[in-house]
Amino acid sequence: MKLRALAAGAAIAATAALAVPGIASADDPEFPRVGVMYPGAYHLTQHPSNVLGTPLADCDLHVAPDSDYVRLECAQFSREGHQSPVGPDQAYVTLDGLPFGLSVRDIDPRQGHWIGTINIAQTPIEVPYPFAGVTLQRR
Repeated sequence: MKLRALAAGAAIAATAALAVPGIASADDPEFPRVGVMYPGAYHLTQHPSNVLGTPLADCDLHVAPDSDYVRLECAQFSREGHQSPVGPDQAYVTLDGLPFGLSVRDIDPRQGHWIGTINIAQTPIEVPYPFAGVTLQRR
């Protein structure tokens, strides 16, 4: 009897452990994770783990309603570009005429909260967060 109780308990624990990741990663149907930033203006600030600072702090990234066209506006310059999805929670932002861009990941798409770092345009080669991390918050 004791052996059956242990086996049943182990089966329940295994089922619960396997079900939790599926539930935790389930998409919110109202805000699906499609790997692109939703339209709007996102304010860039230095990521808390960034120890060097970034020239992109206090810039704004505007995402057009078609969700492809973007415009980075800073005090000293502005640059147009586009974003492309990489996965369900990641996108690459490529700025026209520049060999680098941003690799961004959503933290909470409902609240418009993303984090990112500089990357070589359209590649997974990116600068570590302590050297170039930024936080993006939709206004």
